[in-house]
Amino acid sequence: MIVVTRDPAWWRLLESLCVRGGWDFESCRDLSALGKASRERGLVIVDGALFAGGHARGVVGLRARFASASFVLALSASEMSPGSMTEALVSGVDEVVGKGWAEAKIFALLSVLRDRALAAEVRASSDGRLKAEKRSRRAFVLARGRWKDLGLPPAEFALLWRLLKCETRAVSREELLAALRAALNRDFEAETVARRALSLRKALSCWGGRLESVRGGFYRLVGP
Repeated sequence: MIVVTRDPAWWRLLESLCVRGGWDFESCRDLSALGKASRERGLVIVDGALFAGGHARGVVGLRARFASASFVLALSASEMSPGSMTEALVSGVDEVVGKGWAEAKIFALLSVLRDRALAAEVRASSDGRLKAEKRSRRAFVLARGRWKDLGLPPAEFALLWRLLKCETRAVSREELLAALRAALNRDFEAETVARRALSLRKALSCWGGRLESVRGGFYRLVGP
């Protein structure tokens, strides 16, 4: 989840809700800084005060930069007029949240939106026969017209998720190690990548594509 706001009280509230929900949390103070934020986040919460009343124009700009994300516009009590909410929803924002709402109400809404955003995050191979679903952390291979669950452990799924993003490009051991740490929230030894890659290679044997080892400690996912 990415939060864009200059309001310290709102920032602290959302951070505490993310801790409660066990969600990733990333923040910045200005819309221009979003280019440096992680584009893999499925949910972006933007403080309406940053748009200076031009909600429609601002949301259209965000859609162009983060096409797959779900957007929530946070409005203060003075901004929660029927006209402002209608303008925001028509412009393409997915939901509007009141900054003055009760914590329980905000948490419940964000839980639903986050689950919905994660459910939509699916990466597939170029041939369309291998896919990974982020929310369930499950990977499937299309065999005889049906999707077969590969039953990947969390570490192998984290590697596949990153490799699918970079299909055909060689990915360094360091980048994959960082993906493991970020996904599982703990440290791993460098040798872990080689062991998990070997396990993933075996799991992908029914796909038709392959996971290649490239000189210099790189790995590359290549379709059939």
